[in-house]
Amino acid sequence: MSEKIARKEKVCQEEACAENWEQLGEDWAAKCASFVFCPFCANEMITRCSACGEAIHDIGFKFCPWCGAQFEQ
Repeated sequence: MSEKIARKEKVCQEEACAENWEQLGEDWAAKCASFVFCPFCANEMITRCSACGEAIHDIGFKFCPWCGAQFEQ
């Protein structure tokens, strides 16, 4: 049985900003990961699981409470 590995991703709550974030590229998105507010719309950023896309409310979790994927260290 192989374990699912996922990342904690910081994303904007507004779906309209998704296109702006995709255009940034991985380097800039990684640099913006520590932001509390979205640089495009100023809404609060959330942390989500890269495997299932569900919001993670405690960034200290080692596993996703929704899909069970283990987060990268």
